[in-house]
Order: sequence, then structure tokens, then C-alpha cells
Amino acid sequence: MGSQKFPVTLYTTATCVEECKQARDMLNRRGIPFSEKMLKSNEESAELSKILGSEAAVPSLIVGQQTFKGLDYGAWNNLLDLAGYPKSAPYGARPSGTFAR
Repeated sequence: MGSQKFPVTLYTTATCVEECKQARDMLNRRGIPFSEKMLKSNEESAELSKILGSEAAVPSLIVGQQTFKGLDYGAWNNLLDLAGYPKSAPYGARPSGTFAR
């Protein structure tokens, strides 16, 4: 499984509502265990900019050492496929992310 070798982090902000929800939903549909980092300060945005190598944008996804800025289902699925993650959530998988229950 990719989660140990290629941990997944989703970057969001409090003002990113619909697109960040779509990003969370996409990861949860695939059963991807991920951590969510909600950017709350200019310093945190600057840190993400360094990681991305360009201006920070949300949602952004990091899979292991690979990054992708903005929600792009094709690119995100490709990164997750290459890391060996399942294409769909196993039965009974629990959602991840800030708003998971």
C-alpha cells in the first residue's frame, strides 16, 4: 500500500469551500488515507509555496514527494495510481480529512 511510502496531504483553507469539498470527496471515494492541512496564516501559505515551487493555491495535493496545485481529477488520480493506491475505497472504509466523522 502506498500510504507508508507515499503519504497524502491535502492543503486547504477555510475560504475554499466547494472545490476543497470536491477534493476531499474524491480522495475518500478512493479510500485514500490523507491528512489535511488547513492554511491559516501567510507563513503557512509561504511554506506551501516553497513545497510547490510556485505560488500557493488550494486545494493542493502532495503524494510522497510529488505535488499538484489545484484540483485536477486526472492528474490527482495519476499521482495516486503511481503511488499504488486503490482506485476505489474498500467496503467500510472511513473517510479522512478535516470534516470526517
